This record gives sequence, C-alpha cells and structure tokens, in this order.
Amino acid sequence: MAAVCLATGMSQRLDNALYDAAVSTSAPPPLAEIAIVGIDDASLAALGPWPWTRDIHARLIDQLATAGAKTIVYTPYFTEPQGDRGLGYVRKIRETLASAGDGSALAAELSRIAAEADMALDTDTRLASSIQRAGNVLLASRYSNTGVPTPLPSYVRRSALPDLGKSATPVQSAQHPIAMLGVVATGVGHLYINPDPDGRVREVPLILRYDNVGVPSLALLAAQHSLHLGPGDIRPLDASGGLRLGGLNVATDSAAVLRPRTQAFPDGSPPFPVASFVSVLEGKTPASRFKDKIVFVGETTEALAPGMVLHAGRAIYPVDVLAQTVSSIRLGLSVHAPGWGVMVSWMVFAGALLSVALLAPRARGLKGLGIGAALLLVLVGAQWTLLRYVGLWISVVLPVMVLLAGFVVGVLLQGKSGWGASPSAEAAEADRMMGLALQGQGQLDMAFERLRKVPASDALLDNLYHLAEDFERKRHFAKAKAVYEHILRHNRQYKDTRSRYKRACARAQGADTANSQPPTLPPVGASLRLPGDATSSVPMLGRYQVDREIGKGAMGVVYLGRDPKIGRVVAIKTLALGQEFEGDALIDARSRFFREAETAGRLQHPNIVTIFDAGEEHDLAYIAMEFLKGQDLTHAANKEHLLPVPTVLSVAARVADALDYAHAHNVVHRDIKPANIMFDGATDAVKVTDFGIARITDSSKTRTGLVLGTPSFMSPEQLAGKKVDGRSDLYSLGITLFQLLTGTLPLRGESMTELMHKIANIEAPDIRQLRPDLSPAIAKVVTLSLQKRPEARYQTGRQFAADLRQAAAGPARSDSAPTPRAVVYDADRDATGHEMADFQETVMEPPAVRGAAVPPISGAQ
Repeated sequence: MAAVCLATGMSQRLDNALYDAAVSTSAPPPLAEIAIVGIDDASLAALGPWPWTRDIHARLIDQLATAGAKTIVYTPYFTEPQGDRGLGYVRKIRETLASAGDGSALAAELSRIAAEADMALDTDTRLASSIQRAGNVLLASRYSNTGVPTPLPSYVRRSALPDLGKSATPVQSAQHPIAMLGVVATGVGHLYINPDPDGRVREVPLILRYDNVGVPSLALLAAQHSLHLGPGDIRPLDASGGLRLGGLNVATDSAAVLRPRTQAFPDGSPPFPVASFVSVLEGKTPASRFKDKIVFVGETTEALAPGMVLHAGRAIYPVDVLAQTVSSIRLGLSVHAPGWGVMVSWMVFAGALLSVALLAPRARGLKGLGIGAALLLVLVGAQWTLLRYVGLWISVVLPVMVLLAGFVVGVLLQGKSGWGASPSAEAAEADRMMGLALQGQGQLDMAFERLRKVPASDALLDNLYHLAEDFERKRHFAKAKAVYEHILRHNRQYKDTRSRYKRACARAQGADTANSQPPTLPPVGASLRLPGDATSSVPMLGRYQVDREIGKGAMGVVYLGRDPKIGRVVAIKTLALGQEFEGDALIDARSRFFREAETAGRLQHPNIVTIFDAGEEHDLAYIAMEFLKGQDLTHAANKEHLLPVPTVLSVAARVADALDYAHAHNVVHRDIKPANIMFDGATDAVKVTDFGIARITDSSKTRTGLVLGTPSFMSPEQLAGKKVDGRSDLYSLGITLFQLLTGTLPLRGESMTELMHKIANIEAPDIRQLRPDLSPAIAKVVTLSLQKRPEARYQTGRQFAADLRQAAAGPARSDSAPTPRAVVYDADRDATGHEMADFQETVMEPPAVRGAAVPPISGAQ
C-alpha cells in the first residue's frame, strides 16, 4: 500500500495537503507597508487594449513618486522598444530643417512643432525620464529554463550578487528591460515563479544563477530597498541555506529558495489593499494613500496573466506572489526544510518499519488498530506542530502510510487465523476507552454516545455517573437526566442516582419553562474546570458563586460573581498559576501573587478599584474586587471615538491623583494604559485597575517566554530593565494622555526592536502637530510627562494632576512651562521616608509600619 502511494504520487499529495493546512492556519497579519496597483479588466476597458503606450505608465509613476511612495516595483516586462512609425519621419523633418539653415519665422515654427511631436511620440524616453525622476523604481527581467543564453547587461549586473554556485537556482536564458529604462532604474530583478504540479505556489527562488552571477528576485530587491540597504547587505549564511538581509535572517534552503507563509483572511478578502490602475491614474483613488508604501504594479486579470493558486487556496497573480514574498521576508515568516530533515525522515521511516515488524504481529484486533492509530496520530501531530509553530518541514507522510498499511494487514491476518480474544469484548473496551478520552477532552455528548454502547459493568456505571456529574456542572440538566436514566436501567440502586435523576428532571423542566438554558461557565484553560458544589451544581471560587464570564484581562479570565453571605456582586480575576509556572517558579509566583494582592488591597482611594479578597483553588488563583460600571478607555483611544478634551484632562488628573497616593505607599503600577483605566460617563467615575498585578510574573517568564506588560506604554528605564519608580508610571500616563487626545501613540515601530529604539532615543512629537486645536499649556504638560530621563519629567502624581487641572482651567500661566520639582516627603506624606530616587522596585516585603499620620489622598497641597 505504501509503495503504491509512493509510485502514484499519493504520498506527495497528502504531504502537500498537510503542509497547506498547517501553514495557512498559522500566518499572522501581513506587512502593512504593502499596496498593489492592479492592471485589471476595468483598466483595460478604460485605457484600451494591452500593451499601452508607455507614457501611461510614466504618468502613474509620476503620481506615485509625487505622493511619496517608498518603493515602486513594476512587474510588466519592457523588453522591446515601443516606437511610433511616424517618429522616424518627424526626426527626418527636424534634420532637414536644421540643415537648410532657414532662419524664417515659418521654419522656426515648424522646428518647434516637430520637436513637440518627437517628444509626444517617443514614449520610451518619456517613461525613462519618469523612472529617473522617481529614483525608486525596480523593473523585472524574464528568465526561462530553455532558450539561448545571452550576456547579462551592465545595468542588470549592477544589482547582481557574487556567484553563489549551487546556492542558487540555475536558468538558461533571459530577457531584460531595454537599456534606456534599465540604466535609470534603481534595480532590475527577476520575477521567476515555478508552481508545483498541482498549480500551487509553495516555493519562490530568491536568487537565480545566470552568466556566472547571482540575480536577485524583485522581492529581495524590494525588501532591500524598503529597508534602505545596499547590495553588500545581502549575503548567504552558510552551506545549509539561509540569507542575511541587513539585520534580518531569511530562512531559505541551500538553493536560496524561500517557502513563504502567506497571509489570508477568513472571509477570502485579499491580504493587501488593491487599487485599480485606471482608478489611481484618474485620481479616483488618491495617490496620497501610497505614501511610505511599497507599491507593486502588475497584471491582475486572466486576460494578461494566468492565475495561480497559493497554498492558502486563493487564486493569485504574479504580483500577488511578489507582495506575499516581500511580506514574508520583512516579517521573518517562512517555512524551512532543513538539510538534516531528509535524514530524520528516513530514520522515522526505519522506525515505522521496525514498529510494524515487532508490534503488528502481536497486536490483536482493535487493539492493534488502536496502537497503529496512536502512532499515526503522533507522527502527523509532530509534523503539524513543527510546521505550524516552528516553521520546519520534515515529511513523515511515507512512514505514516507504512504504519497504517502494516497494522491494517496485521489485524486482517490475525482475524483470518482466529487470533485474539472475543471481538465483541475488545470492541466494547475500545468504546469505553474512547468515551473516557472524549470526556477528558470535554466532548461529553460524543462520550455518552460511546459509553451507552458498552455492556453494563461496575466500571461502566462509575464512568457514566461521573459523566452525568460533568453534564450537571455545565448546567446541561436534560443531558444529565438521560445519563442517569441509562444508569437506572441497569442498576436502580446505584449510589444516589435516583435522587440525582429526580433533581435533574426538575431542573431540566425549570429550564424549559424559562425557555432558556442557564449559561455555561466556560473553562479557564485547556484542561482546567472551575470547582462546583456537587449538590447545587453552582460553580464556585472560594466562597464566591460564579455567574458567567464577562471578559479576559491581563491575568486571564474575568468572571462576574457574588458573595452569597452578604449578596455583594464582585468581579473575579483569575490566573491559572499551575499552567504558567512549574517547580520553584510556581512557588515564587504564588508567593508574589498574594503579596501583591495584599499590597493592592491596602490601597483605599476613590480612584483605585477596591480589592475585597484573594485566594487559590485547584491551582487557580483569583482576586475578588469591586465590580465596576462603565468600560475601560480602550475605545476612547480610537480617533473616531475621542472624548472631549476637558473630560480627558479630568480623567488623567484623577489617575495622577491615584498614582500619587499609590506611590506614597511604595506601590508602582508598571502597566498604566487605557485598558487599565475604567470610566463611567454617566456618573463621571474614574477607577485605575490591576494594581499589583503587573509584577506577578516580572521576575519569572511564562511558558511562552513573554513578560506581562505593554511595551508601547513602558518608560525608557522600564524597557531597559532598570530599577523603576513611580516616575515610570507617570511616563506611562503621559503616553495614555497623548493617545486619548489624538487617537494614536506618539512612538510606533514595525518591530519590537524598532519600538524600543524609538522609546529610548527619539523624542515624542509635539502633540499640536496632530491636534492644532490644543492649547500650548496642554502641549507643555504632555511634553514634560514624556521626557526620557526620569529626573526631567514629573516627579509626583500630585504635580502632574495640578498642571493638568491648571491647563484645563485656562491659559492663566500658558507662558511659563511646567517644570519638574524635587520630591520632598514629609512625615504627613510618607513616614517611611523613601525618596523617589531610591524607590523600591516593587513591594517585596510587607510595608513598614507607618507613623500616626496617614498619607493623605493625592491632590492635597
């Protein structure tokens, strides 16, 4: 069977299907810099049949260059001159007039008209002038595996790389842009696409070998130019494959072939914005949309270019493949087939043969099929995981076919010879085990379907009893009733099934009467279930009854709950410590969690959310806190939903008051951002949330290697890993204030490295560049809060709040810029005497006993 699959190509098709499914489900959002101008059917209808005169292309390039496009990649081939038949006659007329020496007015007019005709008919010169003026246009050469080789022109060799030998895909012949266009282009690269036999594009060669040099692809040149790199910044890594593009590692095979991860949206829409050529040319699509973009211009119609299929299954054109490739290069997204992968595949193949030889003869009936299926799932799951999460392609389809064929044949031979135990007994046990597996995965309905087929036994009744309990915990009382009924048919005295059956009937009837099903509490994690009262089936966390999930916060799932003793409604934030930490890290995280919760619970301020309780149950840590009305300010940080300026200043001032109070108690928030500020417009209430939470995992990374926090709102010292104090929170509040006033962040980057560099070194822009209507006083407050050095920005929240309220009141002191003032704590403010410069990094021990005076609420002068 395996040999037949190999001979017929079935194994390759199965391998490709698994590859397509894994890669297409793991692609993140595409590069936002890319845009496509498509030569589509509408453009052909409006501008005439192809090819167009080249002055049309020149007009488009002029528009894109004037709009500020970063890189213009032109994929149509300009391999032949485009001269008008009348151009030669016009030039003969000009030569005749020049040689006649006639200085009359008529001769001068004829010379002028002939010169204008020359310019209008010489479209190649017109296009060359536009390309030269733009200074950022890349053109395409056509390469083929057949034909007669010709020397590489100097203007193409200018973009070439040194001969990589076998580290490049060889080609036989080439056609290049005409010299007039090639010499003025920024670069000339290849657009060589070779689909797989099934028509799908899975591989894109980045370098071709031709005329003893390496010819880079248009995608590689576009990525190079958009990053402001030169030819010397492209170099191979080693013999095993891979390229280095400036600071980027581009994962390729030994022949410099890239396997891009293509981006696609679930609704089938294109991953990149596409504008019609004629729409841009006529101004219907503003050229300003292409400012700072990598613009790809190419055919997007079957009339000019045959459509291909990318591995995501969507029909695409060469210009789409080019854009996807650049996105994969820039974002570091590719699938790597390592050289040692072939050896691993053969080792797995040998292991499959050994497993069939040793286990298949001893495996009996369904047990044998179960063993084979388990091994098969392990291999397929391993390949899927490597593809989806690691980006490695190591084929194991052939070993899978060997396993499947070996165990199926072994079971059939055993069935003929009468080996093994009773098939019915084995089938029943298999159904029972499968039912338990499905139950463990939370698929309770399928589990019941399996278990109800199994003959009754004490073990089965116990399994069914626990299944019914699971249904009750999920509040599926009708289904629990069916399971209890099945148990009673076999044993009417089994445990307390009769009483449970009656209770399930009553609750199922009550649910039907209300014409609604009680909400099911979703699990917190993949294998975590909230504990419930076996009698009441009400999910509980500690003493709190859990009603429903209301969101997901920085810690995990957030539930709406109620304290049944006093009827208080609370919000319960949870963190599955057992899923995030192991060993000593779990002990440390648990200790830190409750220490931080205790610290946050001591903060009593009208603008800080109140903490009522904290606890842990089944490795699920939770904090019960005040249930807040309104919503966080994430929506108000959007340009379309900005709050009025006085409201923003008032909210920010009250947040500054809350931070001043917290800092006086030696508590640093470390994660101030709009998502952690609650605002109720109806009551004008402001609350800062998640105090003490941002530090829970700061000294220990989670299993995914991420540390809690929001980089865009972090201060320079926090991103640098330095000791931080309350002034870091005030910087984060300044970022938040900037975003609430403008709808955008002051500093943004396409990568974490770029963002960290800007936060550390680049000054934030003047907010009035985005909001000219803001007063100078507001701009000065924002500027002061965003100073890079902690000692140069606000030193306390009280100073920050005072300047905000003064800016909101009017331009009384708009001519004098706010300045940071030294922090001097007196006995009334903080009995511990900690100055801000020596502020604790976090609350690692219970706070020291304070004096008789209690720190006042921030804002008191």
